[in-house]
Amino acid sequence: MHLRYVFKFPFIAAVMCAAASVSLGACGGTDPVEDDVVAGAGEAQELTAESAEALTCPASVPLMDFRKSFIVTKERDQAILSQDGFKLQSVLQQIIDSEGSTQDPEELYKRWWDTQNTAANGAFPDAIHCDDNGMVDASNGRLNGFPYACPRPEGALAQADSHPFDPADDDFMEPIALVNRFDLVPVDGAHCGEYRIIYAKKSVGFPDRNFIIFEAQLPNPHPECDVAACLPVAQFWADLSTLDDNTRKEKLKEFYIDGIPGFAPVIKASHFMEGTGQIRTNQFMGFPWLLREFKLDKDNNGPNSSVRLFVKPVTVKDNPFGGLFSTSYTPDNPNDNRDVLFQSSFLGALDGLVPLGDEENDISLRTLPTPDVYNSGDSKVDSSNDYKAQIQGNTAFMTSIETALDPILQNRSLWPNAVTAEDAAARATTQSCAGCHQLSESGPLGGFHVWLGHDSSRTPSSFVHVNEQGEISAQLEWKFLPHRWQVLESFIEEKSCEAACPSTAASAAFSPLSAAVSATSADAPLESDEPVPTLGGSTTH
Repeated sequence: MHLRYVFKFPFIAAVMCAAASVSLGACGGTDPVEDDVVAGAGEAQELTAESAEALTCPASVPLMDFRKSFIVTKERDQAILSQDGFKLQSVLQQIIDSEGSTQDPEELYKRWWDTQNTAANGAFPDAIHCDDNGMVDASNGRLNGFPYACPRPEGALAQADSHPFDPADDDFMEPIALVNRFDLVPVDGAHCGEYRIIYAKKSVGFPDRNFIIFEAQLPNPHPECDVAACLPVAQFWADLSTLDDNTRKEKLKEFYIDGIPGFAPVIKASHFMEGTGQIRTNQFMGFPWLLREFKLDKDNNGPNSSVRLFVKPVTVKDNPFGGLFSTSYTPDNPNDNRDVLFQSSFLGALDGLVPLGDEENDISLRTLPTPDVYNSGDSKVDSSNDYKAQIQGNTAFMTSIETALDPILQNRSLWPNAVTAEDAAARATTQSCAGCHQLSESGPLGGFHVWLGHDSSRTPSSFVHVNEQGEISAQLEWKFLPHRWQVLESFIEEKSCEAACPSTAASAAFSPLSAAVSATSADAPLESDEPVPTLGGSTTH
């Protein structure tokens, strides 16, 4: 049974997900008894008959406002963003409290930025520093075996004279946006999307700008129900467009800080750790401008062996090191042949860079799946991250790309050389952080695709998708938000209205044998390294 058939009637959803668990109460969180099972089976049969008449039911999806249901900014909703719960100090305190730590939130923040300093110039001797693996030259450490700019001017934020929670200080970090990324829900319902808070540094004189984005991954409370369990979250965001400002303000605080019924609050340490969400930065307090990624982690090195949280640098996902495209890759280790392996891997990713038919212009909504072994720790806004520039002169690789593209283009009914090797590299650049933010200018990328770059006639005209005032970019307004709107609307419509639960499936759900078999199957790991696709979102954008 397709998951779309489960949503209209909650009981049927519970019946069907019971087949994936030995405990028939798994979806509802209660322990079943035999009488309940018998009664429930009768109710399931009755609802099956009723739901068969609901095939044409109109979905209850309100008219959604981009600026209420998908992005909430300082520009339009200062009262929402200025609530105590969204202040950086409060968010860090809640993160700390969620792990039972006694840390000071300002110290946690400053230790984070000490990762941008060398050990010799760091503010905390026992913090992570960007040269912990040894300096390679005057300006680079190493992360994942690739150059990592070290030190960075942002390391000054770790010093005693920096006050991130004081509105009068130039280093004050102010919340400027809340972002709904329900489109990042995996099709298997492994989690229920990402929900973000963007902060901006007060001082906006270039180059003294800095942004941080807390990107929490919200757990699915009932993964045995697959993506069906995420429907309340989808409905929550859709319904925000129907509420008055004061009610919307309270609802958003509940979602992020307290948690809506059945779901954990967004702000929780475990939502930013390995295997979950992340914290990303957009750093241009110095040159080159770059974007980075971090994860929360913890140890027991606090007072009396108590829990201590820390923020550690990690690779920037879907951002392969630019030198892997070139002929001049020079690793420290002579046995490092990742350029050869990457170029072979890239050929297998070309299919995703040339979508089908009328989807050809949706390249900006897709992600180039890059195994982490190839990802860099920096996404720099310079030629090192411009894959089209990096591939120049690598004629053997370019020939291999175009040979691999030939059957793909034919299958897509595109003309020969509609997408060239240079186009493929340029398309890959759009999927990196630096490409999406700046390097990928407006223009054709082969085939029917034209990248929507920044609009110089509006603010923000470059660099960021949400600026310090909460104004949004042209890409967000005209490309990304409309797409996310379509994903959310389609999800609610399809999962709320289409079809019914077949009676045979409902009956089978109550068979102890079938339940046991299904539970065994559900517990079996999938033997695949392929990333699970999302409902429609690119993690980069």
